[in-house]
Amino acid sequence: MSFFLTARLWHALGCLRGNQRGATALLFAASTTALLGAVALAADGGLLYLTQRRAQSAADTAAIAAASAAESRSQAAALAAGMEVATLNGFGAAADTRLAVRTPPASGTHLVPGKAFEVEITRRQPLSLAGALFQQPEAEIRVRAVAMLMGTTKVCLLALNGTATFSNYGQVETRGCSIGANGTGSGSVNIGSTGSSFSAQGVVTAGTCAGCTNRNVTLTEGYQNNAPRIGNPYQAVDALQAPNPPCSTSNVKLFNSKVEIPAFEQTGTAFCNGAYAIGKDSSVELDPGTYIFRDASLTISSLSALRCTGCTFILVGTGAGTAASFSAQNLSTFLCDDCTIALLGSRPGQASFTSLSTARITAPATNRYSTALNGMIIVRSDAGASGSSSSPTLSMTSLSSIQLGGGIYVPNGYVKIASMSAPTPSTCLPLVAGTLEVGQLSNFPFDVSGCAGRNTAVPEIKVPRLVE
Repeated sequence: MSFFLTARLWHALGCLRGNQRGATALLFAASTTALLGAVALAADGGLLYLTQRRAQSAADTAAIAAASAAESRSQAAALAAGMEVATLNGFGAAADTRLAVRTPPASGTHLVPGKAFEVEITRRQPLSLAGALFQQPEAEIRVRAVAMLMGTTKVCLLALNGTATFSNYGQVETRGCSIGANGTGSGSVNIGSTGSSFSAQGVVTAGTCAGCTNRNVTLTEGYQNNAPRIGNPYQAVDALQAPNPPCSTSNVKLFNSKVEIPAFEQTGTAFCNGAYAIGKDSSVELDPGTYIFRDASLTISSLSALRCTGCTFILVGTGAGTAASFSAQNLSTFLCDDCTIALLGSRPGQASFTSLSTARITAPATNRYSTALNGMIIVRSDAGASGSSSSPTLSMTSLSSIQLGGGIYVPNGYVKIASMSAPTPSTCLPLVAGTLEVGQLSNFPFDVSGCAGRNTAVPEIKVPRLVE
């Protein structure tokens, strides 16, 4: 009996072992399918993730490029810049890729035409293992990015089309503002290594910076090469028409405290065709008003002091007769508050300030002659390239104690600043020139923080940021 039971037990156990083999086979088959599915999902999912990351990065970069280009180029050029950058990053329009760059964005909260730029990329990504297992041959990736010009960096020294060179300087300092150059060549900003100290918020150039990594150079925000051109805030000055009043009948060429210069508002005439001078006296104080010289020069020299509040000197050059130039030299005191010196016409001359013991030139918040001159102390019309280091368009040298408050604008001209000191530094001195040369400064910081109070425009670099 016990044997019979034992035999039946062995038989049952044998059947159970057979059933386990089938169950294990089924379990193995199911596990293998799941494992292959997991491997397929991991492989294709990883590829999808990497492609999406690349696409998002391309969209972000393209949107920033479009917003950056909008600062200095047309809307069409900005859109083209976005397209180009996306394409260079591997996501140009193709059979498997749709690329859209638009302004304003098609959706979202920043629907500002010409300001907000949207880049949308859609790509079909083939699925290999997952496609075979789950009958899904491809997946669609869609990313978007929106960028706008948001923050700004102020520029206190700007070379509009040439170079900005700093050499043989004692100390160059810009406070809370940057240095810029729109020249596209190598060394469009050139910082020599012989100076004692050079510090600025940053350097931004459409070309490249030479010397930005010198040991004596400190740039708070670093430097940027091959950047978009910096906009010109003084374009309204370029459209300023030169006055053409009749010439005065006076033959006086040398003015002093006893021979008064009548202002344009008093006579309606200009001083023409000659070299005029103020000097040979101890002190001269001019009445407020506009003083116009056509094809004539004005030299102020050999005085103890010249003072004027509310004076605008306009020198118009047509290329005939005497060059329309302005010069202040060899003076103990030169004080010109609410003052503008403008060289206009098709052939304006040069302006120079040299050997002034004490000088102060501040701009009027509202210029009586033209609102285009608001906040400006020195202006020269855009009349083509001129000047050089040996013969600058505007020269400011050997000024032992000078205070300047307002904008200086000499497009296409060569500006040379050297050997200057400012015991009372100005908080408003943006300088925009064709080409700029700076050297031998001592205690002469550049600052534009107070320009709003003088109604002086300041060049700015708008910083693109992703907003969606």
